[in-house]
Amino acid sequence: MDNMHDDFLNHGNNPLLLIINDVVEELERAVDKFPEYPTDPLHALSILGEEYGELNKSVLQYTYEPQKTSKEEIRSEAIQTAAMAIRFLISLEDFDYKKSQQHKQEL
Repeated sequence: MDNMHDDFLNHGNNPLLLIINDVVEELERAVDKFPEYPTDPLHALSILGEEYGELNKSVLQYTYEPQKTSKEEIRSEAIQTAAMAIRFLISLEDFDYKKSQQHKQEL
């Protein structure tokens, strides 16, 4: 198993390794730029949702209005989404899972 893992890590043209490297670099950039992260999991999830929304927009535009974006932009948004998913996962044990205050609405 270790040899297979070493072979994977040493194969510089492996597309998965290249993607993982890009995701880690994006994660490091995000943490450097925004070192603080929400303790509330719903706010943290909204950051991931925002990145997913940008990825969704890029894919839709490339499909229906290809002149407005590129596969490179789609890749960039996918990398950012993956990085934010990892950042969310890193904080699972640090989140404060508590119900927020709520109010009744009357129509």
